[in-house]
Amino acid sequence: MSITTDAAPEIDRLVLSVNRNIDNNRIGQLAAERGLDNLDMILHWRDFLLAGVLTPDLAALRSRYVPGDRVRGRLDELETKGLIRSGGTGLAATPTMVPLLEALSEAQTAGAAEAWRDHEAAVATVTTTADEIAAAASDEHVVAVVHRGVPRPSNPYAGLHHRLVTLRYIRQHDHAEAWGAEDLTASDMVVMTALWHGESVEESADGLSRLVDLGFARGDPPALTAAGREIRESIEAETNRRAQETFDVLDDRTGEEFLSALRLLPSL
Repeated sequence: MSITTDAAPEIDRLVLSVNRNIDNNRIGQLAAERGLDNLDMILHWRDFLLAGVLTPDLAALRSRYVPGDRVRGRLDELETKGLIRSGGTGLAATPTMVPLLEALSEAQTAGAAEAWRDHEAAVATVTTTADEIAAAASDEHVVAVVHRGVPRPSNPYAGLHHRLVTLRYIRQHDHAEAWGAEDLTASDMVVMTALWHGESVEESADGLSRLVDLGFARGDPPALTAAGREIRESIEAETNRRAQETFDVLDDRTGEEFLSALRLLPSL
């Protein structure tokens, strides 16, 4: 049974609905007190920093749609401000940084609990099955493999969110493999995906001119050509094929129950 096509948007919906609702005044104040005017990349690195396992390579893989110099610059900034430091297994949050990261975790837990507290059976089903899928990820899925080894929150709703994030990392790797096989870059994919979803793109956007040169887009106004739409759809199909290799750990009945339970869980 192939379920990745249907499961992926449900997983995205649940994770992103919680993430979009975690910013609050206290977190902003904690960030400002540490000399930070935004949380750029910090939420994505939080679990790894609290566990002391973030490395520059892992940070780049997790933030693969961000230019490499921006990733390195952010790490340098955090280190210069005394917010992260090198440890035995990687970069870790310092005592100065930990309260901010813990506040992010608390806000995320509150959001997940608010959304899912009346759906215990679905939470249990999705969590158990997501654990099974995560355990099947190959070593090539570096970010997912590291993340599945990071301590999971004891709160069942936060624990579910945590494991769904692991599943998103599996797909992130498979997606990058799919577009990389077509000799496309991260900036190409940011623009191509936005246009594919019908979103507006500035004519000066990074990646657009290359897509125009390749015959995958037009620049005035920005839009995908037929060839561009075809290749984007083929990348999505290849992503699903690759991701299904991990999801094949599930039998048909478990896969159906997993998908049904995902659909029962509401967005925040």
